[in-house]
Amino acid sequence: MSVPARRLSDQIHAPIFESFPDYVWGKVVCWRLDNRGGLEEATLLLRDVEARVRHDGSLSDVAAHPKVAGWRQAFSRFGARPSKFQSSVEALVRRARRGDDLPPISSLVAVYNAVSLRFLLPVGGDDLDLVSGDLHLRPAAGDEPFRAIGSDVDDRPEPGEVIYADDAKVLCRRWTWRGAEDSKISTVTTRAVLNVHGLPPAERDEVARATETLAELVRRVCGAETHWYVLDADTPSTRTEVPA
Repeated sequence: MSVPARRLSDQIHAPIFESFPDYVWGKVVCWRLDNRGGLEEATLLLRDVEARVRHDGSLSDVAAHPKVAGWRQAFSRFGARPSKFQSSVEALVRRARRGDDLPPISSLVAVYNAVSLRFLLPVGGDDLDLVSGDLHLRPAAGDEPFRAIGSDVDDRPEPGEVIYADDAKVLCRRWTWRGAEDSKISTVTTRAVLNVHGLPPAERDEVARATETLAELVRRVCGAETHWYVLDADTPSTRTEVPA
C-alpha cells in the first residue's frame, strides 16, 4: 500500500532550553527505505564499533566518561535516578564493555546503534508512518499514553520528565531512555525519523557530524533517501516535506 507525502514539524519546547541551554537535536528523515536488506553490512559496522568500545580505555569507568556523565546529570535534574534509568548510549556502552554482541534487530537499528557507539551520543528512531502529527521534545504533563517496546502496559511518564512525543502519545520516555512499542521500527518500515541527542561536552559541530554520518550510512546500507538537519536554541523548530 502506498503512503502519502506528508509535512513533518519538529519542535524543542522552551522549558528544555531553560534547563539545558546547550542541547542539540540532530534529525534524519528517511524514505524509500529497505529495512530488510543490508543486514550483513550493518552488522559488520556494529561489530567493528563494539570492538572499539571494548578496547577504549577512556570507558573503563562508564559512568565517569564525560559524555555519559552529562546524561546522568540531566536525568537527575528531572528526577530519573541514573542508577536505575540509563540513557540509551550508556546502556549500549555497558553491553559492549561486557562483551555482549548487540542484536542486529534490523539494518536501520543496527546502523543507528553503530553511530551511537561511534560518537557516544544517544541515537534512536521511530517508524514515521506510526507517528501522529508533529514531533515535540518537552516536559511531560504526566497524562500522556506510553507503551514501552515489548510491553502491552500503559506506563505514563512522570510529570516534568523530558519526553519525546507526537501529538497523540509518547515516543520515548526520559528523553533517551526507552522507546515506544506503538512507533517502533520494524523490517516493514519504509519511512523513519531518527534522532541524535547532544548535551555538553558534545557540541553542535559534533552532533552535526554524527547526524550527517547517520544519514550517509542509511543511504548506503538501506538504500534510502534521506534529509538531515540540526535543531538548537537558535533554531528550535522546523518543518520538513517527506515524500511518499
